[in-house]
Amino acid sequence: MLFLLAPALALVQPAAKPVDLHTARLVGEKAITQELLRDYLTFIASDALQGRDTPSPGLDAAAQFLAFNLKRFGVKPGGDNGTYFQKIPMVKNGFDEAKSSVVVGDKTLRYGESFAIDRGNGSASGTLVFVEKELGTTDVKGKVVWLGVEAESSVNDALEAGAVAVLKTITSQNWSRRAQFMSRRGGGGWRMERTPTPDPATAPPVLSVSPDASAALQAGVGKEITVSALAKLDRIFTQNVVGIVEGADPKLKSEYVAIGAHYDHVGVGTGPGDVIFNGADDDGSGTTAVLAIADAASKARPKRSLIFVWHAGEEKGLWGSSYFTDTPTVPIGQITAQLNIDMIGRSRPEGDTKPANKTLSGPNAIYVIGTTMMSTELGSIIHSTNAQYLKLTYDPQYDSPNDPNRFFFRSDHYNYARKGIPICFWFDGVHEDYHQVGDEVSKIDFAKMEKIARTVFLTAVNVANLPQRPKVDKPLNR
Repeated sequence: MLFLLAPALALVQPAAKPVDLHTARLVGEKAITQELLRDYLTFIASDALQGRDTPSPGLDAAAQFLAFNLKRFGVKPGGDNGTYFQKIPMVKNGFDEAKSSVVVGDKTLRYGESFAIDRGNGSASGTLVFVEKELGTTDVKGKVVWLGVEAESSVNDALEAGAVAVLKTITSQNWSRRAQFMSRRGGGGWRMERTPTPDPATAPPVLSVSPDASAALQAGVGKEITVSALAKLDRIFTQNVVGIVEGADPKLKSEYVAIGAHYDHVGVGTGPGDVIFNGADDDGSGTTAVLAIADAASKARPKRSLIFVWHAGEEKGLWGSSYFTDTPTVPIGQITAQLNIDMIGRSRPEGDTKPANKTLSGPNAIYVIGTTMMSTELGSIIHSTNAQYLKLTYDPQYDSPNDPNRFFFRSDHYNYARKGIPICFWFDGVHEDYHQVGDEVSKIDFAKMEKIARTVFLTAVNVANLPQRPKVDKPLNR
């Protein structure tokens, strides 16, 4: 890969004066090329990164790759404590597997082998009562209830009758599915921790047991049984990646134009064949385009500062952009606009009649969202920059908060817009490989990526060189 083979480069000293559009164009055409975009994306969307789920080691590797290159370009860290990373706390409800068990006489059933935990927290002991069909008038108060696979009474029926724990036998097919889920549960269940999460409250254990556990349980009916399902909270951090190119104007450099993309995707699936969701277009294309733009900006500084943010967790619910805009690393009121790139790498070939590609833009076209919303001035700059440069076809089809697809609300720019920051979103449209394993580098139109990335760079320079920040003259329609 080119970025690994290149020798260490001395940091380029940026121009002392704010860059003009002609110079920015020349710099952009040197820093933003198909070859570099391909090199960057080949790593970002490789199988080695395992679909860049949030959180995951693959996403962390992508973050390190971005930080490595930002440092190489001479872009300043914009994250926490002088780093390129803004740490995002994550939390997941789980169980202490080593301390969770079912003890029947001299037999101990183990988590993952014979049972799965549905809910609850704590240990409970009592006489084991088997219910084959109906609970009826059976006295289960203070006892452990075992519901057979054909039981018509529910878990809640048993708990309401006073059971201290409930075991429910599930079919072999359902157990196989549960066992498969538990074998890969490490990538699931995480959520962003907005406020401190309290420790799990004590509650009666409720377990699903495998059919293979029936013999041990049958031998324990009428005897003492101890059920332990000890809940815990797992905590880790994921991260946004943030870099800053300081503006060249002494007064305006305290304001920022934000340029962003989400660098996560949806991880790994199950089943035979290819199971890695590489996310080359979604949003490897935006991730690598923003990296190339940061390189260009480091060599061509406009008046205002440019802040580059690669957001984590967009696929989980715009987590990273929500966290950044709620806890920004620069004053949120000093961000004058946000330019978001989410899927710019695919083109609908001429003659393609596939229904799934019906709305995919062509080789010289891209959807723009936000140009008619919030700021007339920003919209005018976005269109005029394009008209004076590469003359891409800017399709306004989704440029409305009333778009039935609600694309305006479905990517990271929305969290900036809700803070009153005018935005623009470049988007190639939904295609047959959207959120499928077929979203791979081999299908990327790098010529299109190059044109859009260069245009976004020049747009950012134009916005950053304005004498006044773009005026917000339209209320945000939510």
